[in-house]
Amino acid sequence: MIDAKKNYVEGASIQDVWREVMWLCVNQGYDFVVKGGSYVGQIRKQLPFVTLNITQPWLRPLAPIMPPSLPLPTTDEKIEFYFVKYLMDDIVEKHEQYTYGSFIKPQLQRVIELLTNSNGNSNQACISVGDRESVHLADPPCLRLIDFKVVEGRLNMTVFFRSWDLFAGLPENLGGLQLVKEYALSQLQENMKVEDGGIIAHSSGLHIYEQYFDLVNMMNIEQIEVSSDVMADKISFGNKLDKG
Repeated sequence: MIDAKKNYVEGASIQDVWREVMWLCVNQGYDFVVKGGSYVGQIRKQLPFVTLNITQPWLRPLAPIMPPSLPLPTTDEKIEFYFVKYLMDDIVEKHEQYTYGSFIKPQLQRVIELLTNSNGNSNQACISVGDRESVHLADPPCLRLIDFKVVEGRLNMTVFFRSWDLFAGLPENLGGLQLVKEYALSQLQENMKVEDGGIIAHSSGLHIYEQYFDLVNMMNIEQIEVSSDVMADKISFGNKLDKG
């Protein structure tokens, strides 16, 4: 279900919502040339804000099913690796400034304790991703918040992304976060009666990169259109980059 006026998408599985919000971004997104951050010089089609409500995020497969002719944005195996290595492990390699796990792992057990000790009646089970130094990083964390709440006997998760790659990032990110939720749920179920719940995701920068435009066009009836002003800006900015 899509409410285009409110940039709201609701669906059962991660795959359902991924496909629906792809259509929404193609139709409602604005385009601009990236001049700072990741993929400088590319065009982005971006939603100014969006809310995704995945009501049954545990449905498998977690990864989208694609036609054989199109590349997969991720797989369940990649999602499992992402969960283990990047979300649940706090080891930061030499070439990395951080991983999400370096923020999540030190806080996750405390979140579980807060919910267990309150029998699910706490609003404090919230993980912050990033710190006051993150703004000085070349690539600050895109995921910034992971909130857990028990609502009517179900463990819900709410997340916020400041910037979010729709085509390749969203399905792997949400798949991995669902596995984090399932881990927390397994711990809670040792002490209380609780079932799996939904994921609500907010973003103020959900976007499709230019490098994925052709793939997205193959998946959508509606085709991505870029304004002539943005195309001219891309050419002008590219010329400035070439001149150094």
